[in-house]
Amino acid sequence: MPRIKQQALKTELAKRGFESVSVKRELAGGRVEVEANKLHPVHVEAGEAVYAPIPMSLSVELDARGRVKSIAGDTPSPAAVADAARYLKTLRESGQVGSAAERPAAGPTHRMERDEQGRLVLRRKRFSISQGELKG
Repeated sequence: MPRIKQQALKTELAKRGFESVSVKRELAGGRVEVEANKLHPVHVEAGEAVYAPIPMSLSVELDARGRVKSIAGDTPSPAAVADAARYLKTLRESGQVGSAAERPAAGPTHRMERDEQGRLVLRRKRFSISQGELKG
């Protein structure tokens, strides 16, 4: 798939809530296999949904001009949503979720941020290496 068409596809999928889009392969009939993260509500906090990126594999059908006609597999499974909710809970319990005002150089590995649409989104800001992992 030409780079320009890939960028157009990524832009179209971003409008539908997908990010970190990676085209895996082109299929017959104008279909493309894609891996992406879908921002999906996984928890409600003080009456507001918290969105987390959920990894997904989907199939996108394109028209002759390269525009999205349809998407198969664009909704996360209940199991994937439950996994993301458990992950958020684990991060919170271990003190790894901070606010957008905190510096990512130390402390929490994740932050809650507002996206362009005003949604509260869980974002990874840094990785944490435990002392046991540093020993060779």
